[in-house]
Amino acid sequence: MQPIKVYNAPQGRGPNPWKVNIVLEELGLPHETVWVPYGEIKSEPYTSLNPNGRVPAMVDPNKNVTLWESGAIVNYLIATYDKDLKLTYGDDRLQEKWQLQSWLMFQMSGQGPMFGQKVWFTHLHVEQNLTTAIDRYGTEAKRIIGMIDGVLSKQRKSQGLGPDAPVWLVGDKCTYADLSFVPWNTFLNTMFPDGDLNLEQDYPEYFRWHMNAANRPATKKVLAYREECIRTLTDTANSVVSRQKDARGLPKYEPSVGVDKS
Repeated sequence: MQPIKVYNAPQGRGPNPWKVNIVLEELGLPHETVWVPYGEIKSEPYTSLNPNGRVPAMVDPNKNVTLWESGAIVNYLIATYDKDLKLTYGDDRLQEKWQLQSWLMFQMSGQGPMFGQKVWFTHLHVEQNLTTAIDRYGTEAKRIIGMIDGVLSKQRKSQGLGPDAPVWLVGDKCTYADLSFVPWNTFLNTMFPDGDLNLEQDYPEYFRWHMNAANRPATKKVLAYREECIRTLTDTANSVVSRQKDARGLPKYEPSVGVDKS
């Protein structure tokens, strides 16, 4: 099998491409990262792969399929390659199979955009200390975290699980839905740099859920590779951000939540 290509932009701080890498690694599929500088993702030849000029894009040479948008890519990988149902459920568990789609859509429409806006107005927006926007997206991010924390708590009770047992969004195993939230969760220290979020204390189910997912061997490997890229690759985003009239610069890099630094 030829490696599946995942397109990313150095130094790889953006979370969305890593959703794809995590699923590929969890399924044991060969894959490689193709690095495209941020200054080149809005023009050809990259826009032939992703007309929106964002990362990721994916090229699967084994099936002659090219896709963009991380959620669409995850769905493709699961439908095409997860025949053993490692990260999903089959038609014998139809409700759970399709519930996973609700959570993936919520990750893309809820967690990703709200977390992203919190990062933007906290760190990048040209007008500093715009508290109305910072507070709005901070409150919404915490609402999302709290909602998921409550769902996980209900899951634990309904399944009769002890306090140390892993609990997942749907059913009785970790799926692509759980894993789709991991990359953005690693940004929580950057989102709340002043300690305005104590995840372990205030949202204990959410914290344990993220840590259990992030410490799965395959996912942990991908997150460690991301950290290596952030440390070693040239950051091509700075030159792009510096040209934006509504931006003042990239945030200081904060330790990723749930990633082992050793």
